[in-house]
Amino acid sequence: MAVKDSIIKKLQQATCDKTELNKKVIRWHKSLKEAEKVLTDGGKKKKEGK
Repeated sequence: MAVKDSIIKKLQQATCDKTELNKKVIRWHKSLKEAEKVLTDGGKKKKEGK
């Protein structure tokens, strides 16, 4: 996702010296990864065979 990557890159560049904002960038990155995961696989969880 080009938009996601560009947002993350710009946020990281803007906040490289500020630790609190870096933590926010990491949280945004995790949130975007989770959203991407849900969107790509339709929110389906893998079934574990027993």
